[in-house]
Amino acid sequence: MAMLLRLTSSSSRRSSRPGRNIFTKVHGIFILFRQTLVTAVAFAFAVTAGQVRAENSFSTVVIDPGHGGSDPGGIPGQIVPEKTVALDTALRLQKLLQRAGLRTVITRSTDIFVPLSVRSAIADAERDAIFVSIHYNASPRSSAHGIETYSENNRGAVLAARIQQEIIDRVSTENRGIRSADYYVLRKCRLPAVLVECGFLTNPTEAQLALTTAYREQIAEQIAAGIIEQRQFAFPPLAPTHRSGRLVHKNKKHRKIVDLERFGHPPPTIRIVRIAEHQG
Repeated sequence: MAMLLRLTSSSSRRSSRPGRNIFTKVHGIFILFRQTLVTAVAFAFAVTAGQVRAENSFSTVVIDPGHGGSDPGGIPGQIVPEKTVALDTALRLQKLLQRAGLRTVITRSTDIFVPLSVRSAIADAERDAIFVSIHYNASPRSSAHGIETYSENNRGAVLAARIQQEIIDRVSTENRGIRSADYYVLRKCRLPAVLVECGFLTNPTEAQLALTTAYREQIAEQIAAGIIEQRQFAFPPLAPTHRSGRLVHKNKKHRKIVDLERFGHPPPTIRIVRIAEHQG
């Protein structure tokens, strides 16, 4: 009798697995669809909000290459230093914008450490300008890949949407969308500001791409294209999109590594912090 009960129980468990598997697949498809829809709606809203035509809505671009000097960026053990490829991409972007007739200001042009407060001060000294911070991403999951662009408010979101779309139109990678985060350089900047994550240096494929001049030039070209297009449109009135201190990051597949360069909240002795993403 006991054997019969065990056989029955085992059979019941086996028979229930297909149903659970189907449910898991359907649930996964729904989550993917929801994430795609949210990104699409966010992009459409951001672009629509900035559709008011304006001739030369800004004349200066403050370019901010992430990290530098004693701060290599990224995560411990990372082979490709973020500070190096970020600077090269930023310098390429600067040349492209200057050729297009835009005035540029860059927060660092060599491998030096520039405090976040100084970066913000450089930006805030400018008028009729926008702020673009150049970074490369990192994750404890080597499979994480793609490009995403951050803003802190609706004015930055308009610019982020245009830059993200230009990059995704030409670069063959995952579109991780436009996102909102309380990054220090975005929060402290009074200009329309964005932070572009140009790929994951912890992903073997994207790390190898980032080491090529062709990839960095292409990324710079597409960022420049988004900036130049946005110049034809006015920015909407400022309307903060979230409470100070809150991180909005919709991709729940991995725990994102966020460092001092982006947030500026931890004491200087703490370079790397992990932000656990909400699952609900």
